[in-house]
Order: sequence, then C-alpha cells, then structure tokens
Amino acid sequence: MTAIASKLQGVKKVLKKFYDKHTIRRIALTILAAVLLIYVVISIPVWSLKGETLSALGSRQPAEGSEISLEAGKVVAAERGGSTLTVNTEDMTFEVQDEAGTKFRSYVGGGSGSEMALLSLAYLGEDNNLYEWNSYDNCVKLSSYSLQQIENGVRVNIDLNEGESNRFYEYLPKKTSVETYEEFFVGGLKKLMEDGSLEQAAGERYLNTLSLVYKRSLTEECYAVSYNGTPPTSATNQLIEVTRLVGYTTEMLQEDGERFGFTVEFTEPAQFDLVVELTLDEEGNLVAHVPTGSIVSHNDFYTPQNLTLLPNFGAATMEQYEEGKILLPDGSGVLVDFNSYIANVTDYKRPVYDNDYYSDFYYMPEYGEELLMPVFGALYGPSDKTEKGFLGIIEEGARTALLNVKLASAKADSSNYNKVYPSFDIAQYKRVKINGEYSTDSGTYLTNTGMQDLDLTVCYKLYDRNVTYFDLAKGYQEYLAKTEGMSISYDEGKAGMYLEVVGGVNIASRFVGIPYSKAYSMTTYKELQEILEALDGMNLQVQYNGAFNGGWNGQMNRGADLAGQNGGRSQLREALSYAQEKNIPLYLQVALTQVWEKGNGFRASRQAIRDYANDEVVLSRYQPVLGILNSSLSDGMNHDEYYLLSPKYLSAVTDAFLKEAGDYPNLAVSDLAGMYYADYRYENYISGEVGNKVLEENLGKLSQGKNLALNNPHIDKIGYGSVATDISRESSDYATFSATIPFKQLVMNGLVDYTTENVNLSSKNPAYFVLQAAELGSMPKFILTYKNVDVLKDTDYNYLFSAQFSLQEEKIKSIYEECSSIRDQIGTGEITGHEVLQDGVYRTTYGNGVQVMVNYNLYDVTLSDGTELSAEGYLIKEGN
Repeated sequence: MTAIASKLQGVKKVLKKFYDKHTIRRIALTILAAVLLIYVVISIPVWSLKGETLSALGSRQPAEGSEISLEAGKVVAAERGGSTLTVNTEDMTFEVQDEAGTKFRSYVGGGSGSEMALLSLAYLGEDNNLYEWNSYDNCVKLSSYSLQQIENGVRVNIDLNEGESNRFYEYLPKKTSVETYEEFFVGGLKKLMEDGSLEQAAGERYLNTLSLVYKRSLTEECYAVSYNGTPPTSATNQLIEVTRLVGYTTEMLQEDGERFGFTVEFTEPAQFDLVVELTLDEEGNLVAHVPTGSIVSHNDFYTPQNLTLLPNFGAATMEQYEEGKILLPDGSGVLVDFNSYIANVTDYKRPVYDNDYYSDFYYMPEYGEELLMPVFGALYGPSDKTEKGFLGIIEEGARTALLNVKLASAKADSSNYNKVYPSFDIAQYKRVKINGEYSTDSGTYLTNTGMQDLDLTVCYKLYDRNVTYFDLAKGYQEYLAKTEGMSISYDEGKAGMYLEVVGGVNIASRFVGIPYSKAYSMTTYKELQEILEALDGMNLQVQYNGAFNGGWNGQMNRGADLAGQNGGRSQLREALSYAQEKNIPLYLQVALTQVWEKGNGFRASRQAIRDYANDEVVLSRYQPVLGILNSSLSDGMNHDEYYLLSPKYLSAVTDAFLKEAGDYPNLAVSDLAGMYYADYRYENYISGEVGNKVLEENLGKLSQGKNLALNNPHIDKIGYGSVATDISRESSDYATFSATIPFKQLVMNGLVDYTTENVNLSSKNPAYFVLQAAELGSMPKFILTYKNVDVLKDTDYNYLFSAQFSLQEEKIKSIYEECSSIRDQIGTGEITGHEVLQDGVYRTTYGNGVQVMVNYNLYDVTLSDGTELSAEGYLIKEGN
C-alpha cells in the first residue's frame, strides 16, 4: 500500500508541475477531460443496449433421389391426396390432375419458349445491366437438365446457360485486310461451293450477307463492318457459321485487332445451376420449392436477382374461357376479369408485404393499399358455374415476393393468356442518387444486397367445379389455422365498438421565441375513465396511446416508464380497474421499433435502420401536395421525425419493456405486426426474411400472458392478437380491377376480431362503416381525444381535427345502436357465403341462414330479382 501511495503522490506532483507551467494547456486538458467524461456517461446506456447477432436463415438441402431418363416421356411422379403429378421428361413440363379429371398444366404450348418455361431468372451484371433467361430457351433446348424421382414428387436440376456465344465481335473482326476478306472469306466460300462441301444456295446467301456487312474502306486498305454497332441477329448467325466453314480462328481475329488497332473483348458467359422440387402434399396440393442456397453462379460477374416461378401455371386463353377471374390480395382483396386487358395500362406487378419499402419510402405510396396476404388465385368460367380454380399460397420467401398479372384480349398488343404468378427478388437492388433522393441531379450508382440464401415455396390448392372466391377464402382460413396453430370459433355475433384514445404527445411550443418540445396529454387517465363512463353499456374495446416513455411520439420503449403528463400511476390503476369491472379490454399502446426523441440509450448512428444509401432512415408524415416526406419542407409546420430501430436491437428493447410492463395485461402493438422489417446497412445487411423472424419472436414474447391489439397486421401475424385494427374494405382500385371483395375479412372471420378504419377520419359517410358491420361483423372504430384539438393545429397531428370526443359522442352512440340492432337480427358471427351481386352490391350468408345484402353505392339499386336497395343501405333476410 505504501508503494501505491508513493506512486500516486508522484503522479500528483507531475500533474501539479504541468498545470503550474502550462496554464492554457491545463485549461484545454480539463475541458477535454470533462467532455470525455460527459460522453462516457451519455454513452453508457447506448453501449448497454446489446444487439444480437442475426444470421441468414439458410435454405434446406434439396432432396436426393433416383435418376429419371430424359427419354422416358410422360412419367407419373406422384399420386397423393387424390391428385396425380405427371412430368414430361422431354420438355420439362408437368400437369396435375385430380380425381374429377380437372387438370392444371405448367405450360401453355405452341408459343414461345417463355410460355413453355418452368421458371425464368433475371440476373445483374457488374456492368449494371439486367438480363433474363427462361428454362426452356436456355435449358430445355440445350438438354442441360436432369430429373430425379424424390419422395412424393420430382426434383428438376436446371443448368441455365446461353449455349454457344452468338456475339458478333467474338468471332468476326471490325476490320480485316483486303487479302483476308477476298481470298480467305470470299475465296474460301467459293472453294467449298466448287468442291460440293457447301450447297450453292447456302453459299450464295453467305456471300450476299458478307457483302452487306463488310464494305471496302475508302481511307484504309481493308474491309470494315458497315454497321454502327452490332449487325442484325440473322446476319450475325450466318457469319459466325462462315467463320467455322472457312476456318477463321480466334488467333486470326486477334491478329486483325493488333494490325488495325481495335480491341477484341470476350464476354464472360453467364451460367447458373438451380434446383426445383415439385411434390404433392397429403391433401393433393402441388408444392413448388426452390432452395436459393443451391443456386450456383459459375461467373462472379453475374448475380441472380429475380426468380419467376411457374409463370404459366393455370394460364388460359380467350378461346378457352370467355369468363373467369383472377384473385389478388390488394387491400381487402380484388377480382380481375379474364380478357380485360387495357392498352396503355401497365401490367399489374406489386410486391407482397410492401417489401420494396426501403427503395421508395421517400415518396408517398403510389397505391392506396398494400398486399398484406401472400396469396393469389384464379377461377375459370362464369361466377355461378366455374369449371375449376386454384389458390396459390406463398409459404416461404413471401418477404421477397411480387405478384404478376397478364391479361388477354383481342387486341394485338395484349398477352395471349390470362395468368397470375409469383416472382421473388432473391437479390434486391436500387439505383441510388448520388446527391440524395430529392436531388435533381441524375447521377446514380447501383447497390444490391447480394443473393439471399432462403427457401422459396408456393403451395397450389386445387379446386374443381363450382368453386367461388369464398371457397378460396375458407381454404386459406383453414390453412392458416393449421399452419399457425390457430382455432376457428364463432360467437353470437354481438356488435362491438373499438375506440383509439390519444393520451400523451409531444408538441412543439416556444418560450421567448425559442422552440422546444412540450409534453401534453390530449386525454389524461381520469379523462379516459370519463369517456368510458359516458359510453357505459356498450360492448367496447379501447386502446390508449401515449402511456409510455414520454408519450405517443416519445423515446425508445426501453422500459415502461409512464408518461407523466397523463396523470399518476394511481389514476391509471383506477382507469384499468374500471375497465376491468365493465369487461372492457383496455390496451396500452406501444411501438417498439419507433423512436421519436433522444434518450433511453438510443443513438441513431448505431441503432437505426439504414437504407440503400447507408443513410439512417428518418420518417415523418408525407406532404400531400408534393408526395414527399414532410421533414424535407419548409412549409410553416412543425414536422415530427422518427427513426426505426434495427432488428438486431429489437429483442433487447422488448425484453426491457416487458420487464417493467408486467402490470399491464393488454397491449396495443402498433408496429410489429404490420411492417416490412429489414436493415440495408453496408456490411451488415439484414434481410426482410431475417427481420420477419425477429418480429415473430418478439410478438411471441409479447403475446405470452398478454392480449394484443395489432394494427393492420400481415395475415400471418393475426394469431398473435386478440383483435386486428384498421382493416380496410378498399383496394388500390387499379384500372383492370373488376370488383373489390372482403377476402381478408372472410379469412379472419372466426380467427380474430377485426375493426374498420377510423370512422371519424374518413371522407366516407358513417353508413359505410355500418354496412361493414352488417356485411362482415366488423367493429366500427373511432380515434378520440378528450381535450379540444385546437392545440394540435400546425403540428403533425392536425389530421386529428375531428377526434374530439364531445363532438363525436352522439355519433358513436348512434352507430353503435344501429350496429347492435343489425347484429341482433343476424344472431351469429359465422359467415358461410359471400358473393358480388353487382358493382358495389354484396350478399353475405351467415351460418344460421340469414342473408344480408349491402349497397355501398351512393345511389339506389335494383337487383335482378327486383329487390331494391337504397343508397348505402342494407337488407336482412331471415334464414329458412
């Protein structure tokens, strides 16, 4: 101890001597030490938030099997669940047939190679160009594939390649000497014609093509290519054959290059190995599986980017079916008529689960609705007498998927076939603007994620005669119940009302002209209880926003500190106790990925999601006029911005929140269930599939022992919740859509309760939401504040202009009373049928036989049987 004390004393002397001698330096050193100390203190919470290491999911190894001869012809690969899978080994096509004789084929025949193809692959070159090959032209025609018999199906091993190169300048010179041209090429061909090695007609054709492609130079003693660029394909193919006939070699080509000063470049050819497994499951459904980990690129210059799987499955011509429907999950769901191609309307192609979000979040969405279900399908024939149908379910890889539609018509520029099929971005890419997304400078660079190792799996549920879109919805409902471990149950269909109440917020204010963020409660806990008391007797479910960590737009939810502006803990307990007494689920809202204010250990540079440019993703509401993020404007408003927490930190934040949220049995999770979650940080990319796994893990933690309200959830997340909120009854209303249907609600019926979108924020009449209660059993939803909303003027919450409870109370009561009367007449929550009667008019059949007809139009309608429905009216018919 004496030695240590002596050393410390020595250090003190040195420091004192330094400080006495260097006054300026000691001040600077002191300041530096203080800054360092402050930085360390501030950084301790940041460093203590531990991120987890997230690994790529990895795909399954392809099944091993026995070789099938390519000369075997049509082979039965599997018989299961009443279906038979037959593969034609000679052209790599297949068909599935059920016991009723209904057939579905993977090809359409008699057309181009793309119409015979099992798949197509788009790939990126390091030259920043995108190329595409299909499995017929670039595999079957070259016989570069093999087949193996595996359990319940067949494995197809595909070698995609170009065969022999047909690039003109890899065989022929830009310039060649007079002697070479006249004696070697022309003379060589004439000699072959003279000795009979080359037919006269073919030789004359080759000579004519030579004379068209090459002209004698006026400035040099040579012959030169007369085209700017590459000669036509037909000429190229002929002259490549000429080089073989006369023996013009690569060495001779390079000699011409050295002599006449041009560079001979040989393009590295692309080549890819892929595996596709086609099997039948126990129900006789077709399952197509591609493990992307088994995709091999033989040239690092090329990266596989998008794989289109079974693009011709179920394709149908105008002649085959004058009527039919394609089913898409756009919004609540839509039907598209066969043969309804419209010139100048782009073919429908949209991502599932908004998986291109980080490519275009800078701009307001082009379409009003997203695709939140990984399904698609088709119905063949008139609606009342279909011959067959199928429902495609993307079981794996949906966070990389896009849905594509082609429509036929009598017009020359339309597709020959009506078809719907998925494609998958196995590598995402974006052309990033060098000077920022809103820059007018056109300079860009291309960045891509590299190929992801994951499984792509699509299940095709097959149906025979008289199938309807309702049958497809029930089929998907049963699929979800089985695969997600959910149960289907129905109640008496009692009416309900969902209230989203705004509590603590942070709004901009000023003190002597200096702006600052002011904590304010739009509804305190005491005022919340007053709202519940005013609506006593209603079957309510209530969500309270802004209870935690500074409010609705507060700090990272690392813990569950109550926002002080809403009142004390005892007042919250009283409100919770009152709600429990009245059997009202009271959900306290939390958004675990959103961070609005600094604190709680959040540092954006370390923990925020990044975009393709490696910039932190900063979000706000959009400016409707320009369609870009508000934060980029100077329009006199105060715009709140927020960051998104990277997936690697979400589990730590969730665990910390749950540790302090044990007293709250009901939570409204406003982000996790309905978001595409990925991080494009350079060198630490986290894919949407990996991010989705993180979301599922944390929703699983939250749902253990707690009831969750989920905001507009992806369909595969509804099992974590007790209620799904803000479920739209609309679609994107694309030009080719023929009808918007409530496919999503029909799937959820019996699996989870669901609400409408906010009645009081909509431009639609209240009757529109009453109709949804009648048609689908949806709960009308209001968003409310207790206090006057004037304080929110010129803030990002000015959209709540009609949320004041005192102004909405009577409307809430009126709508609830009407919905109660309707639901009492219906008497059950079980829907057993749904159909489109005419534009905007629908009929729902309930389990007890009651039928409800609704008219969403703003005008009266008369049905084919003479039934009259008033504008935005409904009619209830008792069951037999």
